[in-house]
Formats: sequence, C-alpha cells, structure tokens
Amino acid sequence: MLDVRDLYVRYENRSKPAVDGLSLHIDLGEFVLLMGDSASGKSTAMQAVCGFIPDIIPAEKRGEVRIGGRVYEDATAVSSVACMVQQDPETQFCTETVEEEVAFGPENLNMSRTSIRMAVDESLANVRATHLISRKLSTLSGGEKQKVAIASMLSVRPQLLILDEPTSNLDPRSVSDVVGVIDALRRKKEMTIVVVEHRPGGFKDLASRVMVMEKGRLVFDCERDDPVFADRIGIADAPPSTTMSPKGDLAVVSVKGLSYGVDGAKILDDVTFDLKDRAVVALMGENGAGKTTLLRHLMGLLTPQSGSIDVLGHVQDKDVRTEPWTLGRDVGFVFQNPNHQVFERTVEKEILFAAQNYDTSKDEALKAVEGFEASEEVRKFVHPHCLSFGQKRRVNIRSASSHGPRMILMDEPFSGQDAKNAEAIRGMIADLQRAGKTVVVVTHDVQFAKTSCTDVVFMRAGKVVRAGPVSSVRESEWMELFGEVAR
Repeated sequence: MLDVRDLYVRYENRSKPAVDGLSLHIDLGEFVLLMGDSASGKSTAMQAVCGFIPDIIPAEKRGEVRIGGRVYEDATAVSSVACMVQQDPETQFCTETVEEEVAFGPENLNMSRTSIRMAVDESLANVRATHLISRKLSTLSGGEKQKVAIASMLSVRPQLLILDEPTSNLDPRSVSDVVGVIDALRRKKEMTIVVVEHRPGGFKDLASRVMVMEKGRLVFDCERDDPVFADRIGIADAPPSTTMSPKGDLAVVSVKGLSYGVDGAKILDDVTFDLKDRAVVALMGENGAGKTTLLRHLMGLLTPQSGSIDVLGHVQDKDVRTEPWTLGRDVGFVFQNPNHQVFERTVEKEILFAAQNYDTSKDEALKAVEGFEASEEVRKFVHPHCLSFGQKRRVNIRSASSHGPRMILMDEPFSGQDAKNAEAIRGMIADLQRAGKTVVVVTHDVQFAKTSCTDVVFMRAGKVVRAGPVSSVRESEWMELFGEVAR
C-alpha cells in the first residue's frame, strides 16, 4: 500500500534535513505505529507521503513515494486514496461549521447527497461528536476540533489513513472512543492505518507493527510477534513522576460565581474555587467542559458576564476589567495551540519578548535561550515556525515564564511531546513551583495530576464538580471521572 524509497526532506533555512534517506514498506491492511522523539521527522515524512510537502509546505524533497503502486503528482491527486489527520487540526479546516467540514471531502469526491448525509452522521457518531454538528469550528475546544478533524477524514473512507497524534488533546473517554473507531476499521481491513505517536497508549494493543524514527531515519522496525516489540512499547509508555514542594497558605486566585455563555449556550456555570500560592493545579474535565474558557478568564482575555475573579490582586467582573497586558506582567499564558503565540522571527527574540516588553531583567530569559539551544540542538536564530509542534510548545513555555511572572497558566502543555520532553516539561513545572510560582495546567493526563500536582480542579459541563488537594481525591472518584485510564 505504501512504498517509500530514499525520501529526503529539508526545510528552507535549515542546514540539516528533517528526513534523511527514509525507506519503508507497508502492506495493504497493516496497522503501523510510527514512533520517535520530538523532531525525529515522523510528521514531516507523512506530510511528504500525502504531497503536502512540497506542494503546500515549502521544502526540498527527493526520493520516491508510491501509494498502491502508483506515484501521485500532487496533494490533490493523493487525496483520492490517502488522508492525513494533522497534529494541529486547525491547519486542515476549510469551512466554517462542523457539518460543512465533515461533508467537505465527500462533496469533493462527488458523492450523492444521501451518501454524504450518511457519511457525516456516521463519522461524527464514531468520534462521539454528533452534538457538535451545528457548531461553528471557531467556537470548539481543542479536543472538539481534533474529533471533527478525525471525522472529516473518516467520512471519505480512504485506502490509507494517517493519524498524527490523534488523541493528544482528547479526554480519556474520548480517547477510548477514537481508539475504538480505529480498531473497528482495523478489524474490517477496510484501510491501511498509520498512527504517528510519541507514546502508544491505547494503540499498543492494535498495532501489527511498530516503526521508530530518529534524526530523520528509520532505526527500528518489527512485527508484533517479535520479542522486542513489547519492550519497545513499554519503554515509550512508562509513567513518570515528579516530587513537588509544599504549597503556601496565601490565596492567589479567588473565583466566585463566574458564568459565561456564547449564543445562548452556557460555557461556564457558577464557577467558584480558590487557589493557594505555589500550588501546581491540574485543571481537568472532558472536552468542552469549559477549561480553556476558564483559563482565558483568569488571563483577562474574556470578561465575566456574572460573578468575579481576583487573580493576584487584579479584580475582574462585568463592570471592572483588568487588561490582559496588565495581567501579563504577573501571569504567563501558554496557549493550547503553540502557533497562536509564536510571532517573532527567531527563537531568541520569541523567548526574550516578554522581558523586553515589561522591562524586566533579561538574565532568566537569556538563560532560557541558552537552555533551549542546549536541550534542542537548535540555534537561537532559527525561525520558530521551522520548529516541530513539540519544540514550539517548549519555546512557548520559556517565553511565557522567563520574564518572572508570579503565576503560569498552561493549556495542554504535554500535547506533541515525547516521553523525554514530557518529563522535561514536568521538571520545568516543578522548577517554577520551587521558584515560588503558582502553576495551573489544563491536562487530560491522570498520572501527571496524581504524581506531579498539589491540587486538582475537575470540571463538567461548565461547572466545577470537585476542587481540592490531590491527596484528598479518593481512587473511586478518579475512576468515576476517568474510568480505567485512572488506574
């Protein structure tokens, strides 16, 4: 089904290739797990397979790609047989509403109206997103957008389906749904499936084969019955832990009766809770529960429609507003999508921006630049948009925290991170807490919450259903909220 020979890809303004002489062969009906560290070339290779490189993403490309025994001339031609759910779903949206987006592919394939209607309904049902059908894409949460992106590819029933970190922004129950859908496709042998993942999670029991890339090359390839298969999967999926320092007694965040809605739909409903200084808080809940909207209120990006917020002495309600650039001196913000806050021309300028903007000491920011160069093996003058999704996220964290804010808000910081870099981010969070910062992390990672946080706030349908120290949460509560993944 897929035959790649001596594939070479080098992005503009980069001296080293992202993919360097990659050759691989995948048979019809196989389910392949493609793994590797951040920036190992996994996503780049699959974008080249689908023709996005060089048609849409400028890069030097050499080598041969055959799908079903045929070489396709461009991305449009490839789309008739191969589809890719990209790591950042927003980059592939073409329409304004969920229904239009899922119907877009079948319409372009000239399917009948009846077939399109069936494809839309079936695909949304498969990812547990039927209730989103009338929503505008711009109003969806990151996890909801990911579900819609998957549904839009499923609706055309491609021969080759490539999913780039398809569960990275999904809550545990939605992960189970998506894995179930992919498993059903695997069992029917309807298509060849390639899942690009850092950590195998629910896919480890489905894959018939695992491939591992490193620095643009294929370094590992084995079948499920190979004795080393289980060892390789186990290493990548090992749960880490971090020792946290005690939190303080002073309340630094107080939210009382906060409510907020859009177009008649209530997103936050009478939200009330307090946070202590030097707490590391896991803000958790299903996709669409209101987590990101709550974070944006804490940052001053949204104004309360009722209720009040006090963040480090900055008070906000429907009549009193603290501008986000004022809050920004004391509060750093890491967006869910790293592309939404990368705007400088070099990594160095990106990390130094806040310190220069607020006229604070640049010492920590310069150390952050040096640390990024050393850990990523990337020079400081590289354009941020030349980095991988995971590397951009790590730039975001440094740029949001290096000017000395007292609080850091992070929306899904582990998305796009391999095990090693996820552990590095956990270390960065622990270092921030030890430096006296309060950190709020939106996450679906139950193990991170259990082992690396002092407190947890659970949300469901816009309400806070539980808030308090992690140590006070009973195992039965974890199970009730997250199912077997909580074990």
